[in-house]
Amino acid sequence: MTRPGVAELRPEYQDRINFVVLDYDIGDDLGLARDLNVGSHPAFAVVAPDSDEVGERRFGPLTTDALRAWLDAIAAQYPG
Repeated sequence: MTRPGVAELRPEYQDRINFVVLDYDIGDDLGLARDLNVGSHPAFAVVAPDSDEVGERRFGPLTTDALRAWLDAIAAQYPG
């Protein structure tokens, strides 16, 4: 299930930021979580354009306001 903040903000940012939602059971998919370096649920990560490296991560629930502030900062870093 997508966090309400992400679902609410996705239409507002989708022309500037690509959203990928990976939903998995951390108990059943512990190997996948380790491969992705995810220590808690939910997890958010930023991958710069034309890159496959994670530049920044956030773990745990974020309020809509905190998520909006983070997305604004990301969009400012990668204008285009």
